[in-house]
Amino acid sequence: MKKLLAIALLCLLSACSQGIKGVYADDMGATRYTFQSDGRLGIEVMGVQQYASYTRDGDRLEIALAGHGASLGFTINPDGSLTGPMGVRLRKHKD
Repeated sequence: MKKLLAIALLCLLSACSQGIKGVYADDMGATRYTFQSDGRLGIEVMGVQQYASYTRDGDRLEIALAGHGASLGFTINPDGSLTGPMGVRLRKHKD
């Protein structure tokens, strides 16, 4: 019973963490999202950098654009890629 409780607690804690870290980019390399595990990220679009924050709820990411009062919604796909507005697909990039 203790093992089952420990496993359930571990799963719950991992589900609550942001769980996204690293660089994600579109296939053409025009857009790069650099996620940090603390909920911050940098977004670079065609050489222009801006900063944002994000939260994760299950397979959904909400990105709040700093100073714009706007947000973007992304879905975390089973393969780990991200799908965003207008079908934008970001894949994990290896630096």
